[in-house]
Amino acid sequence: MPLMQISTSSEIVEKENLLKKSSIFLSDLLGKSENYIMVKLNDRSQIYFSGNDEPCSLVEIRSIGSLNPSKMAKPICQFISLETNIPIDRIYINFVDIAPSMWAWNERTFG
Repeated sequence: MPLMQISTSSEIVEKENLLKKSSIFLSDLLGKSENYIMVKLNDRSQIYFSGNDEPCSLVEIRSIGSLNPSKMAKPICQFISLETNIPIDRIYINFVDIAPSMWAWNERTFG
């Protein structure tokens, strides 16, 4: 059920590698099984940030619980910056805590 959406204005050459690393990273960060992790990548997105179109990224983390934005922001920024070469000050993160009744998988909701 955790979802990591990575949107970036940069082109990601090794997409599959980034998706795999992101899945493992999010599983470790949230303490949830990788069997439930989904990662979505949108590269070469048209994003304008801070008055210019230099490389930047918007990362969205959705989960049923397990979110601690004040502790997770730094490792997520560092991970994205390392993997995409985007400066940390050009990365936004949006955390969304989803109610179990609002997330479904395998024909049923989680709550």
